Amino acid sequence: PTTEKNGVSYSIAPGDQALCYDVVSAELVRKMISGDKDAFAGLMEIYQKQALRAAYLISGNYADSEDIVQETFTSCYINRKQIRDPEAFKGWFYKTLSRTAWRVCRKARREQPAEEVYPEEKEAPGGLLSRGILKEEEQALYREILRLPVKQRTVIILYYYNEMTIKEIAAACGCLEGTVKSRLFHGKARLKEALTKQDQKGGATWTILS
Repeated sequence: PTTEKNGVSYSIAPGDQALCYDVVSAELVRKMISGDKDAFAGLMEIYQKQALRAAYLISGNYADSEDIVQETFTSCYINRKQIRDPEAFKGWFYKTLSRTAWRVCRKARREQPAEEVYPEEKEAPGGLLSRGILKEEEQALYREILRLPVKQRTVIILYYYNEMTIKEIAAACGCLEGTVKSRLFHGKARLKEALTKQDQKGGATWTILS
């Protein structure tokens, strides 16, 4: 079947929806580069939800995450002429988002002990449950993710929560694929150790550690 999204028509074969959305994204990027603001709005619609989720999980603060996403989109439009390969926009976009989030984290000193940022007895900051960003059973896991160094935290979030590939994460973080794999390995090991010490039974909550 043929459908249309943000002014771009495309055909969807069974199981190819993700690929088709990548095609749509690339076409919108080409139009945005030429200054098409409607195409830019279309890209915002495509990336807004996952970008906000990633920014929130990295920063641990909802207000900061909104600022991070807004600054990322603004930067993408201002620097659109620097985009050489529209097909690689996703990595370029998340590279901008990651660096913006890291800067905000440093500025806000979010690398302090997680118990100060995210008290054990309280819900995650910014009302994660009411905003539907995390399920209740994920709270303990996310609390430990906040304790990770910010670059380990970022690859864990992009890989498990945003379902990006190692190659995409390497592009987003501006590092080698081997570095991404190392950060994933060591991040998972730290999470497993911390959660084991807590002796909690979380079922699906701990599946990313397997």
